[in-house]
Amino acid sequence: MFSQPECRVQVQDGGIFTTLQDLGRTSGKPYGVTPGGALDRFAHRAANELVGNNPHAATLEMTLRGATLRFEQKALIAITGSDFKPRLDKQPIPMWHSVFVRAGQTLDFGGAEGRLAYLAVYGGWNAPLLMGSRSTNVRARFGGYAGQGRALKAGDVLTNTNDYLKPMSHLAGAAGYSHPLKVRPHYGKEVIVRIVPGPYLEHFAPDSLEVFYRTSYEISSESERMGYRLKGESVPYRGNEWAEIAACGTVFGTIQVPPDGQPIILMADHQVTGGYPIIGVVAETDLPLIAQLLPGQKVRFRLFEEVMI
Repeated sequence: MFSQPECRVQVQDGGIFTTLQDLGRTSGKPYGVTPGGALDRFAHRAANELVGNNPHAATLEMTLRGATLRFEQKALIAITGSDFKPRLDKQPIPMWHSVFVRAGQTLDFGGAEGRLAYLAVYGGWNAPLLMGSRSTNVRARFGGYAGQGRALKAGDVLTNTNDYLKPMSHLAGAAGYSHPLKVRPHYGKEVIVRIVPGPYLEHFAPDSLEVFYRTSYEISSESERMGYRLKGESVPYRGNEWAEIAACGTVFGTIQVPPDGQPIILMADHQVTGGYPIIGVVAETDLPLIAQLLPGQKVRFRLFEEVMI
């Protein structure tokens, strides 16, 4: 039977932007604290499932390029999300599988085919619990590694925690367990996502919805964890009515339209309120498809009921 002592991992290279994330700190919204958490929550949950963790356990969210990590003890890991071409001691290992790591082995990545990959370790990565979450909030500079609100860097030392362990019987044979291909998100360079209409449609010009649904929007290079800015045909207001809208609550997936008519999809680090008209909200199950898009890749929107017909 596989057993997991405390696992120490030396960070040799933090990658471009690698942070500790879980499912976020929703208890902070009444106080104006952004929920945060993993951008691709399907991949985050799947990685935890593969190693027998509770879905709330923290994973490493790696952006655009993976970290380089040396394991000082044996470990059970899983890597999900976009294919980052993971390697142990330069030998390829599979994505979406649980993998046994021996003490002294080094994990690195050969490249990235998408934006995000997630690394889970049995027991979950350790960090201080702040408002019920270990997620990193870089803007507010709290949470994540040592509670410092920053990305990983060379010289950091990671450990696992036992807070979210499931019984050993849930490990399904430990190494070698895989997540079925047929239930994984179909990441692509152009995706169609489902939305429900927003509450302020009367503030848009009569042809705005037609413009919005027919346009294939490009992900802007200005996109980040707070919001993905889109480029494409402008969605016009009805006059200047946006100025009359009181700030309202927002969620992950809210689509706001600022005065320039270029939509913004609010992501995990979104502010808890917003003052621009909301044209729609992305279905939660489709958020991973958007989260993985790179600048220059495209998204189109469809009403939820239209896609279901």
